[in-house]
Amino acid sequence: MNEVSDSLKALEESLILAKNFLLNTLEKSNLNLNIYTHLDADGLSSGAILGKTFFRERIPFQIRVLKQLEKGEIIKLAKDAMDGAKFIIFSDFGSGQYLELIKHLKLHEPQVPFLILDHHLPQEVPNKEDPNIKKIHEKSIPWHVNPYFYGIDGSTEISSSGLCYLFSKVINKKNIDLSPIALVGATGDIQNSGPNYSFMGINSYILKDAIGADLIDEVDDLSFSPIKPINEAIAYSNKINLPGLTGNASTTLKFLKTIGILMEKPDGNIRTLNDLTQSEKRDISSKIIEYALKYEIEPEIITQNLIINRYILKNEIVGSELHELNEFSKLLNSCGRSENASLGIAIGMGDRRIAYQKAQENLVEYRKKISNALNWIQKDGKIKEMEYIQYFYGEDVIADTMIGTIASILIFDKSGVINKIKPIFGCSKRESEGVYKISARASKKVVLEGINLSEAIRKALSLSELDVLGGGHPPAAGTVVPIDKIELFLENCNKIINEQRNITSE
Repeated sequence: MNEVSDSLKALEESLILAKNFLLNTLEKSNLNLNIYTHLDADGLSSGAILGKTFFRERIPFQIRVLKQLEKGEIIKLAKDAMDGAKFIIFSDFGSGQYLELIKHLKLHEPQVPFLILDHHLPQEVPNKEDPNIKKIHEKSIPWHVNPYFYGIDGSTEISSSGLCYLFSKVINKKNIDLSPIALVGATGDIQNSGPNYSFMGINSYILKDAIGADLIDEVDDLSFSPIKPINEAIAYSNKINLPGLTGNASTTLKFLKTIGILMEKPDGNIRTLNDLTQSEKRDISSKIIEYALKYEIEPEIITQNLIINRYILKNEIVGSELHELNEFSKLLNSCGRSENASLGIAIGMGDRRIAYQKAQENLVEYRKKISNALNWIQKDGKIKEMEYIQYFYGEDVIADTMIGTIASILIFDKSGVINKIKPIFGCSKRESEGVYKISARASKKVVLEGINLSEAIRKALSLSELDVLGGGHPPAAGTVVPIDKIELFLENCNKIINEQRNITSE
């Protein structure tokens, strides 16, 4: 834990330098503050934390949400910034594009000051052991803050919203009340990846802030959705696969009735996990364990996936999507992925009325799209396999904003739709731009075996002679590829993944 606290101290010292750089520059130059952030739950949480922070400091700001910080976007925003006096903050992207940002914002007159708060591997850095990380850090003080500079793993120990929260706290310690939003973002990036879905590293320190401020409760609970009808929550859980129950809500309903669980509320609706007593939860837990053992499911798999650490936001309405971190993150993600990012930002900043109501309506439609996409993709021939990777095309069913979500669901799904020992690449066509949006995902097991998708994508782009930005984290990365180069790119991804496997097996 001392090693983590030392890293946190070094990170906070850099954030103080970044704060001074920002505030001094704004004061001296009378610049407008623009925040650019990503559209997923972590990006929206990051933007919301920054927005709330500057609102409290009475610093005017604008937030723009992007699908990704691609070269075309950098050129466009650089032109906009030069047309008007601006200071730009990049959150949840920027590190993977920092050389392009230097090129277009620092090496031109007038220079555009900017600050990067990002948790992805820096551009041209293949992995967290690369010695160039230290050099990049030294050259980019105070305008670039990244956890990898301090030996902190940005894929598991802190997300961009966590970074923005720590930045917010060095501006004003009272911003500790934003700690739950940082954990919403971390959850969206699947950083609750410790034992029983707990937080690790710096995220665990942020959790201490939230618990200490009486904002979050940490409880042991069944791993199923707390707000869906309990039979559906069990049947469609991606945490554990129960033959005969998984995917079959009506059979699961009968199963619950046979063990004596009262299923209906007085209003006729099916009860949710939130409606159950602790005694009922224990009954369900013991009966599911019995059921799973009959099918010779390993006890370790059952215990790891059946009981989890659940994080309850104490100031939110019980049973709402905002009452639990995982459901909160799903709500924000649905906003960003369906071109309603402003709703997610508003909710993250505290709107519980109009924005929240609209987001709830949007979530219903978004879930329908996800369900339709998953049903469609399970048809024969949609998942195509090479020797070391698998891939699918979204065709006219899966939008580019949703391709990463579908890839993530497939890689974590317990039903065996895809081959988990191979990374999966989702490809969605942006016809107007002449490119495919690529989202790649790999299981935890595959990453532990040495597969690094961020590095693989960057190398495949180079082999394909594509002057395109790409990267991310070892288990999740992305890029864009010209339509006529997609087959070559995928072949090169297959080649690089094979090379990574060979290196780790030596």
